[in-house]
Amino acid sequence: MNASTKARLIWGAMIAAVALGLLWQFFPLADAAARLADLPERGIMMQSREIPVTEAEASIFAGATVVKRLVKVRNQAVVLTVIDGTRNRHAVHDPAFCFRGAGWEVEAEAPFAVEWGEARRVALSRRGEAAEALYWFSDGERAFGSPLGYWWRTTLRRVSLGVSGQEPILIVLTPIDDRSVDWDALLAGWPELGAI
Repeated sequence: MNASTKARLIWGAMIAAVALGLLWQFFPLADAAARLADLPERGIMMQSREIPVTEAEASIFAGATVVKRLVKVRNQAVVLTVIDGTRNRHAVHDPAFCFRGAGWEVEAEAPFAVEWGEARRVALSRRGEAAEALYWFSDGERAFGSPLGYWWRTTLRRVSLGVSGQEPILIVLTPIDDRSVDWDALLAGWPELGAI
């Protein structure tokens, strides 16, 4: 391939990228607001209440839709944080960055099977304190624990102008105290969580 052919290909790719960028401005994608609105505040074995995001969270999540609730399922309590990054893709990222930003060290991370797919269970430590968290991404049909999978699905969705599926969201569960959580029992008592 000679130099002029390479130059034409590069210019063609640049023009296509600019054209796609302009096209995307005129086709805003649907967000996950309806799915988040469908998450009930109460269930047979669950009750919850909204809690405000902190100032730091509000600046990080600016433009994104965030649901943050204190949830009690039977005798276990967790904080639920759900982030829809349709309007701010940078608000959704690998949760390990947030844990580290809050001063936690990620000690271990492993797949965790849920009825609607796969989540990630994370063991954390901070100044002699231990905690854990459970997170996954959901496209409304299945759960997956890979930040790379999230990036791939959102990119494909933007390139296809939404034809490839619904916007993936990030779901993070963290205990409110240092007690360990029986994640299987908690999720069994909260089946509505799998629908978002």
